[in-house]
Amino acid sequence: MAGVGLSYLRYYKIFVPLATLLVLIYVTCVRLPEVHLSACTENGRPCNEMWSKKERDPEEGKDKEMMTAKVVALVQNVEYTRQCEGMEFQITRVLAAFRSCISEDGQILLKEYLSGWKEFIKFMDSLGMVFGFISQETTTKINIMNVYLAGSSGAEYHTLQSMIKHELDHGLVNFKELPRDQVPSGCRTLLRLHRALKWLEMFLYKLSISTSQDNTGKLCALAYEETLAHHHSWFVRQAAALAFLAMPPRRELLQILCVHKEEEAQFVLSTTAKSIIRVYDLTQRVYEAHGMLELP
Repeated sequence: MAGVGLSYLRYYKIFVPLATLLVLIYVTCVRLPEVHLSACTENGRPCNEMWSKKERDPEEGKDKEMMTAKVVALVQNVEYTRQCEGMEFQITRVLAAFRSCISEDGQILLKEYLSGWKEFIKFMDSLGMVFGFISQETTTKINIMNVYLAGSSGAEYHTLQSMIKHELDHGLVNFKELPRDQVPSGCRTLLRLHRALKWLEMFLYKLSISTSQDNTGKLCALAYEETLAHHHSWFVRQAAALAFLAMPPRRELLQILCVHKEEEAQFVLSTTAKSIIRVYDLTQRVYEAHGMLELP
């Protein structure tokens, strides 16, 4: 009987936090209002100032050439490819997708944006079946966007900017409560993905500057506190604190991300986070310019 009790206790300690985390991330992706960067801080600095402009956007001159060369060298590295062979998720694919998201004239390319999110779904699935609910919710949003992309007006959904113009011109954006029987607009659907992207970017950034002694649950909790906690009730914040205890240790998480050497991990994680934040910042500005950051 004692053995059964201990087994039940271990089950309770592991699966209750994980279940709580699922609910929390679902609320984050679907229900929460937009996270404003002015309310987000990192070491006393706004989140959008975590890196200098040169660090955040190294796409100029020699910095661009050097960064691009390093990324290409890593992605095409035969040894790296062999190490990741058979792994469904590889973070360099996320990096490649978000680096190709912004066109030369500053347009957000929706196909590439969604490709980045499809890779994040693989990451969730790699964490185990318990994260299946999160990936299912995200997949639903991606499928809605794919319907628009493949529809009769698909050409209007090539970029974020063209989508917004099309949906506003045709009265497809509901600025009030969305009726239950109405399919969400592309603008509303993408906004939900945009909101969730900030937390993921912040977590990757913190992971990139962490050490082997750092606890991934604490890193994720800090990312949560600095981006979303102030939108939650006391009860949800306490539930979140419990849920983050279920995050895998750093070494295991890096294996899931398919980065093995410490130097490699720091470079890939930081470069991926910077690529994501460039996309996030531009998306934020576009939505803000149209007064669409609070779509219901």
